Amino acid sequence: MVGFQQFKIYVTDFTGLDRDSLHIYVGIGVFLFSLLVTRPFVQRQLTRLNIALVMVTCFALLGEYLDLSHNYPNITGEHLRLSIHDIINTCFWPYVLYAVNRWTSLFDKHS
Repeated sequence: MVGFQQFKIYVTDFTGLDRDSLHIYVGIGVFLFSLLVTRPFVQRQLTRLNIALVMVTCFALLGEYLDLSHNYPNITGEHLRLSIHDIINTCFWPYVLYAVNRWTSLFDKHS
């Protein structure tokens, strides 16, 4: 898992963004990319939204699994707290976008 850790350091250094910001960008990026990729194959908007949420959540969980496995077997409560923080950072805005799209007319074509 050292490769994953080195990749994260490289991306942080390359972009100049802190880790929290990157989690937010990755979450929104995965959400929007999933919507874009599923559009030709899935007609129903709600289904595409659900797929995008699952993708973001899986991506966040996979990233935290890789982070925690780097510290295994010395995982502390602080590691877990930081992982939960990262999962929330990655998933928060995609879930907000989902809710706004699902339960308001803000993104409707004919608003």
